[in-house]
Amino acid sequence: MHVAKSIAGKLPKCSLVSIAGLHKEQEVIVKTQGVGFVFPTHYFGLPPIIREFITKINLDQTTYSFAVVTSGSSQHLNSALTQAAGLFKQKGLSLNAGFHVNMISSYLPLSALPPEKKIQAKLAKADEKVQQITSAILAQQSSMESERFWRPFAAINQYWRSHLLPQSHQKFYATDACVSCGSCEEVCPVANIRLEPHKPQWQNHCQECLACLHACPTQSIEFGSRTAGKRRYRHPRIAAGDIIAAKEPHNDNWQSFRSDE
Repeated sequence: MHVAKSIAGKLPKCSLVSIAGLHKEQEVIVKTQGVGFVFPTHYFGLPPIIREFITKINLDQTTYSFAVVTSGSSQHLNSALTQAAGLFKQKGLSLNAGFHVNMISSYLPLSALPPEKKIQAKLAKADEKVQQITSAILAQQSSMESERFWRPFAAINQYWRSHLLPQSHQKFYATDACVSCGSCEEVCPVANIRLEPHKPQWQNHCQECLACLHACPTQSIEFGSRTAGKRRYRHPRIAAGDIIAAKEPHNDNWQSFRSDE
């Protein structure tokens, strides 16, 4: 979210629209000449919510599009931009530009957070990269940053989506430290969590973004056996309230339709 806000703040007449807030829509029509997509990588590729969103977005009025991918790994250990460009091509469109921003890896089942000094150094470099990206967007450059080894990572992402993600909700649980505050339910981008009656219960359409785990004020949410005792993370300039508020999709330049309309 920090990257999206930073870019939007430097572009004229630019506003943010939440993809999470539009994920239930059947079609989304963009009425601007330029549009950008900023999203994280999940398992070295596109998160399912982003794949779904690209398939239903209408860009007939748009002449310039770009994507910015945030990831805790090298851009060459990734397939998100390649996958996004492929989905655009399937729609008869071209993704004009694509960029990577190396951020903090917060997927705790795989690794713990780095020391605070390394976090701050990495965030500073990320801000420099965002400035470079913003300049390229303002110039409407057509350039796609390389994902040299994208093929095996696209396969990993596909395996995760097909075989692992459907069962991921079963790995979440809340310990006795849970105070039933509801923060996890509020931050979930796809409304996958319910308090029933006083403890969170995960439904079966999880994105495995771990927003609930990192947002819990008592660190009572765990995922499997590899997150216990590990520090949680949120960008220092993003509050939990920012994440909750960002789920609202309203914008006059976007029109959406639900299947029941």
